[in-house]
Amino acid sequence: MSSARRLEGVRAYGRAADAFETVAWRPPSAARFDTRVANDPVVEEPTLQELIAGMPGWVTVVAGGVVAALMGALVGGMLAL
Repeated sequence: MSSARRLEGVRAYGRAADAFETVAWRPPSAARFDTRVANDPVVEEPTLQELIAGMPGWVTVVAGGVVAALMGALVGGMLAL
């Protein structure tokens, strides 16, 4: 190990011998993870009616067109057999 890398290891880990070896690996600190519980009741989810009411009107037309196109493709494929 060169003296420059040894100095980097001392600065980073406090020990030069194991600074660039596998043993020098440290697990990440737990502070970067969200510590809230998964079923946290503080955050309220919107209901399905609120989601539908919040959508613009053109979404209904586009969704209907997509469903009609899929149904047409399925029926057309079934009739082709």
